[in-house]
Amino acid sequence: MLVATILIGITYTSYSIVSKSYLSFTTKNTEMAGLETLDKLLKRDFDRAELIKKDTSGILLESPGHIVKYELMPDFVVRTSSRLDTFKIKTMEFTTLFEGLPVSEVSPSEEQNRLDQLDITLLFQTEKIPYHYHKQYSSANLIQRNPDAIH
Repeated sequence: MLVATILIGITYTSYSIVSKSYLSFTTKNTEMAGLETLDKLLKRDFDRAELIKKDTSGILLESPGHIVKYELMPDFVVRTSSRLDTFKIKTMEFTTLFEGLPVSEVSPSEEQNRLDQLDITLLFQTEKIPYHYHKQYSSANLIQRNPDAIH
């Protein structure tokens, strides 16, 4: 009986350790997958956009016939497009810039809300991870922005 009790105790302890390790591994992988998906979508949306603008709660990325909105909240990021995606990722801070100058507030003029850079720091477990996204506007796009530039 003593030997059986010892074996059952060892088995239960081993099972508990393996179970906790697996749960931790699964949780970490799920959170990492969310980070990777958000990064992939932001890169793709930045590449496809013809105009990126600052919004009251985040950014708008406009391309012909398609608008993608990112709401950057402290505890999550919401991506609204043809479908709604919510990423349970903590955002520490984000900075929006155009030609190296900060765009900190939403202006009534659409042109003053134009962005070409987003710097965002996300919290993954206890680590701060910085991300950087940059939009290289075409010359045709910039000429449309200021038609007097060609004169």
